[in-house]
Amino acid sequence: MMTTHENILIGSDTSSSLATILKSLQTMDQYSFITATRVSDIVQLSKSIQPVLLILSFRDHQNVINSLLSYNRDFSIPIVCLRSRNERRDLQFRENLVVFTQSFEYGMQANNLITNILGILNLIKKTQAVSLSKTFVPKGKLSEEQSKDLTRYTLELDQKKAVLDKIKDRIKQLYSNVDASTKTQLMSIVNTIKMTRNDRKHWDDFKHYFENVNPNFLKELSAKFPCLTSKDLKYCCYLKMNMSNEDIRLILGINQESVRTHKYRLKKKMVLEKDQDLRNYLQTFAN
Repeated sequence: MMTTHENILIGSDTSSSLATILKSLQTMDQYSFITATRVSDIVQLSKSIQPVLLILSFRDHQNVINSLLSYNRDFSIPIVCLRSRNERRDLQFRENLVVFTQSFEYGMQANNLITNILGILNLIKKTQAVSLSKTFVPKGKLSEEQSKDLTRYTLELDQKKAVLDKIKDRIKQLYSNVDASTKTQLMSIVNTIKMTRNDRKHWDDFKHYFENVNPNFLKELSAKFPCLTSKDLKYCCYLKMNMSNEDIRLILGINQESVRTHKYRLKKKMVLEKDQDLRNYLQTFAN
């Protein structure tokens, strides 16, 4: 049986660098490598072959990134930039675009490049596995087991984000006290954290799953109360799912008093009576 390999796109404006990169990755026979030397070809190939990763070694990486984003503003393929020692300018890109940077010279030493690339690819696969499948999302009322799964998924993702935030804060503390080479490695770690802690992706996945079960809940709620914030809407979703106050406390990273305060503010925004139960009120939407 023929095995279909995933594609990795490698681009460089010098043929010697291209050859060196390919040689460094030659043992990765589970992937197909496609190469290009022109920025226009990088842009076209990134769309046509849908690579799992871009590896770039250009004199001006910023120009390549800008070209990819100008052609497709939703561009989301992770990029590894192999930068020369002479490249001083910091790269500018959208926060949700994942860009790893590494010194070209360091990458070509021993097995540094292949080790880092394999680590990045492994991270990408783990991140994709965390997302809820959008193909097999059940419609209609969730069973008790499915409801528990959704609650567990939400809790795990938010707890993971809290841990990643702590790691990112620690990196910021270390950043100013290390040399340039270590700073580059720390920035790669921060970019990795950005990829695994994509708030928007988490919320979109959760919303997709939730709206398949409650298709008009958020629409009706937002139409009736346009003043509700994104955090308010999440809180309302959790109540609609009959999540406990303790689960909500863990998800939002707050104490029980803050849970009660948030509930009070929500009731105020919805102009509910003091003795009116918010949880029961939300159950009346999208029934």
